[in-house]
Amino acid sequence: MTTIAIKPGSTYTSIYVSGHGLVLKEPTVAAFDENNRKHVRAVGHEALAMRGKAPNVTVISPVSEGVISEPEIFAMMLKCFLDKICPIDAVFRPRYKAIVAIPLGLSMEEREMYEDVMLDAGIKSVTLVPSVVLSAIGADLPVGTGNGMISVNIGGGRTEVALLSYGGIIDGCGVGIGGQILDEALVDYTTGKYGVRIGVDQARKVREEIGSLYDNDKACMTVGGMNVASNVPETVNIYALDVRDVALPYFMRICDLVKTIIKGCPVNVANDIMNNGIIITGGVSNIHGIDVLFMEQLGLPVKIYTRPQYLQIVGAGKLLTNDELMNQLITGGSV
Repeated sequence: MTTIAIKPGSTYTSIYVSGHGLVLKEPTVAAFDENNRKHVRAVGHEALAMRGKAPNVTVISPVSEGVISEPEIFAMMLKCFLDKICPIDAVFRPRYKAIVAIPLGLSMEEREMYEDVMLDAGIKSVTLVPSVVLSAIGADLPVGTGNGMISVNIGGGRTEVALLSYGGIIDGCGVGIGGQILDEALVDYTTGKYGVRIGVDQARKVREEIGSLYDNDKACMTVGGMNVASNVPETVNIYALDVRDVALPYFMRICDLVKTIIKGCPVNVANDIMNNGIIITGGVSNIHGIDVLFMEQLGLPVKIYTRPQYLQIVGAGKLLTNDELMNQLITGGSV
């Protein structure tokens, strides 16, 4: 049986194959003919390219705020992704056993839904592990020990904060703040300030390339949009300070979440938190100045990682071949 790891993200879905590493990372979207949601026309990059451009095509994102919201569509999309990594005409089709990254706080019914979706996509055996735990594993943190740590994962659709120790989650919470809501807010901000409406995909590109929380960042980027008054195409200069104006209130809310977890921290773990500080992962943690903001707000050391958007799926990949750690997570109640 082929062991794989799957991260169903709001923005991207990633697949890791044991012995091969990360083999797929594609946008979490599927394209259908306008009146037929039973037949997938395209998925991933190809489907994203159709959004707003291909006539009579509907492009659907089956994951919202980090949770699978369109189970049937996600299963069809994932099956297409699996066909990409092992073509449908292959002589020997693999049987898949998968670790799947999930959000914190899923109900029993929602966990069963995740398992059913994976089975519908062709996965034969499924193990569900919280994404925030996988991020810590990907960052090489000793999550199976009694060394307490706070992990913050800021993804495309959701932010999660967890206090980890002995392979378990002592306390944790999540909120629907992520890259998608920042991009939509930047679209509205640009429309209001400059009178030019840009696309969400362009807003994401601005955030990723010049996004900053520094109040003296002078970076600028020119993008094309539609003048809302004249209804004709027009270019607009968007500045790093514009991104800061949009993003700062959301990041302050995330800091408040972390403060809530810290306030409820058991006394015996408090010293660990003082020494270890906060780790921040997820693609949105690439924004410049996030470490400075968190240190100012929380008064604790903050660790940011290179390529933080890959830590979840890399952590899941590491777990595929680490039975000892898996047993520690099972004992700690994370799995």
